[in-house]
Amino acid sequence: MSKRSLQNSIAPSCILLVACLFTFLCAGLAVAQNLPAGETVWQENVQLDQPLNIPRGSRLLVRPGVEITVASPSAKITISGILAIEGRAKSPVVVTGIEGWQGIHFIEAEKGSVIRHAHFHNGETALSSVATDFEVTDAHFSGWVTAIKLLRESNPLIERNRFEENDMAIDNEMKSVPLIRDNLFKGQHKTAILASHNSRGEIRGNRFEGNEQGIGLLQTYQDRIVDNIFIENRIGLYCNQTKNTPMIKGNRFEKNEVAIVNYAFAYPAIEDNSFIDNKMAVRNDQYGSPRLVYNLFRGNETAIYNYRKSNPVIENNRIEKSGVALYCDYSSYPRVKQNNFSDNRLAVELGIYQSADWEKRSGSKKLMQKEAQARNSRNTMLDRAPETFNDIVDVSGNWWNDKTSTLQQAEKGQNLDLFYDRLDKEWVTYEGFGPESYRIDLVGYRPWLEAPVAAVGPREAQ
Repeated sequence: MSKRSLQNSIAPSCILLVACLFTFLCAGLAVAQNLPAGETVWQENVQLDQPLNIPRGSRLLVRPGVEITVASPSAKITISGILAIEGRAKSPVVVTGIEGWQGIHFIEAEKGSVIRHAHFHNGETALSSVATDFEVTDAHFSGWVTAIKLLRESNPLIERNRFEENDMAIDNEMKSVPLIRDNLFKGQHKTAILASHNSRGEIRGNRFEGNEQGIGLLQTYQDRIVDNIFIENRIGLYCNQTKNTPMIKGNRFEKNEVAIVNYAFAYPAIEDNSFIDNKMAVRNDQYGSPRLVYNLFRGNETAIYNYRKSNPVIENNRIEKSGVALYCDYSSYPRVKQNNFSDNRLAVELGIYQSADWEKRSGSKKLMQKEAQARNSRNTMLDRAPETFNDIVDVSGNWWNDKTSTLQQAEKGQNLDLFYDRLDKEWVTYEGFGPESYRIDLVGYRPWLEAPVAAVGPREAQ
């Protein structure tokens, strides 16, 4: 750092600060606790061993190639002014943390902070923010408990970054609205993106690969998840109590254990996606009832799984080469119309709890309300749960490809290999409900379509 740049960036009265800035240690440049007004430039390697504050009216510029080494977990950088980390692709800024380090914290900071071409390694939280807008582009985060934590009302641009081997990449909370675009999330141990407490923000064009969970949404998420790739994650996208949000459109889900989970009154719009070679493409559970339209399901072990009164709308999809195309259990009655089913081992399978007879004689609503009470659940939507059920899972009005001739030749009441229902296993008993037997539901497939539906599968991008 030149004498001229020091004179321009440090107030004359800050004698202690000047002395510290001129003290070169073998590990780097020791910095004082507070930066002065105006611009301070770091162009040599820095060791942080105590907290550093960048107040309003101050700007810290970090030049390409600078290495910032954290020597103490307490050496947190708190920013109310402006931070500009200006690395380059071939000369990034490198920040190496330490176990327990809380990283860089923006708190109601001035506009204009940017982080470009920086590598952040190891610690508790790399970046956290309260009520601040900033940009993070072309950076790399690895080894963090949480790489970026948006605590409240923060709206950063997070673009073209790599998040690898963190517990969590982005925690989006309390009305924050980031734009998360064109990033790579690989190998997060817990989740890549977690969103809760009325946060939102478009998630577009990212790649989620090999994560425990790609995206986890808790409560409503009033935004779009579009044009992403989810590959080889344990769970691609998890929606919990999201109601009719988010819009999930134009994504590709490939080789995930479960591509999408809709749980506990989650009924998002899932449109124009491709689900390829997943163990389970879409799992709906406990009133998880999405709108599944214009999707491609190909090569999944189970394409659409419905459990505990999940009643999705399933229309204009291509569902092909599945182990089981549609599974229904525990009083789930989806609307299934205008789909093309082709080359599936089983088109429809009913589980042993798919029984309107049991619902009529014993009923599950009171049981679920009792379970919720035991868990101290306050979900009032349980009161809207249905109490009457038809004993037919209706899949009429669909096309069955080469199986159509089998349907045409079948006599009424004939057991068909295409479906597994009460014609295969009629009566069941349930543990805890005495010796009575209950009758499983029936698949209803008449009338079927004589020709394939023309408009099925993903539509071209608008």
